[in-house]
Amino acid sequence: MMNQDVININRDKKKNRNRWDFLLMIFLLAAFIAICVVSEKWKNSLKVNRIIVHGSNILTAQNIFELAGVKLQTPLESIGIYEIRKRILHQPFIKSGLVMRHYPDAIDINITERIPIASVNNGNLNYIDTEQILLPSIESSSKLDLPIISGVDSLHYYNIGEKINNTEIATAINILQAAIAIDTTLYHFISEINMNNGKDIILYSSDVGVPIILGRGDFERKLLTLQTFWNNYVKPSNAKLLQYIDLRYNEQVVAKWRTEELQSKAIL
Repeated sequence: MMNQDVININRDKKKNRNRWDFLLMIFLLAAFIAICVVSEKWKNSLKVNRIIVHGSNILTAQNIFELAGVKLQTPLESIGIYEIRKRILHQPFIKSGLVMRHYPDAIDINITERIPIASVNNGNLNYIDTEQILLPSIESSSKLDLPIISGVDSLHYYNIGEKINNTEIATAINILQAAIAIDTTLYHFISEINMNNGKDIILYSSDVGVPIILGRGDFERKLLTLQTFWNNYVKPSNAKLLQYIDLRYNEQVVAKWRTEELQSKAIL
């Protein structure tokens, strides 16, 4: 009899525990639903008060605001994130972009810009980056002091945002990248790189516009030679008296000066 009573007590305890577990589960479920409802109402009450932009150095913040097309006080949850991203990527200067809601009141736009390396003339003076993408000429928030690539035909067939598939343009960009790798001051020293329609390439200095005959091939060595010659021979003299520099010969620079006494051939 006693054993039966113990069994009954244990059974009652188990039933009570199951009943409390069930009630607890109901309570937690109700609480979860209530939190979801409150959260949804809270989200729907949020408005866009700010647009945060990261990564804009060439484009202005105002450019990005206009591209995003988001009006302030618009419900945050109604904003189409994908649509905003699609709109900003229509700007050729934007290489990639990420758009997110930033609770409680902002849209966060993070962009990576294309960095122009030179200007080209395709009917208008526009920019080009290292991937040979044609970029529009714009008023930038940062100064764009870029060399001009000239002496290349048939560029007017390309539209803004397209890649210029041209070996001469690719060669010019490689020369400019080599100059940057050597010294950024050497890159800024070049005001123009004339591809000369497939003939000897000619550079022009940014200070006094001295023609520098680069020729074809072995560009890195020639650029290093140019930098050494300019620093050691031209700077101590008067650069305005220099007519041209010829880098086409191995191990030497031929320089033509405007006066007989300054004519020289420098062996490096």
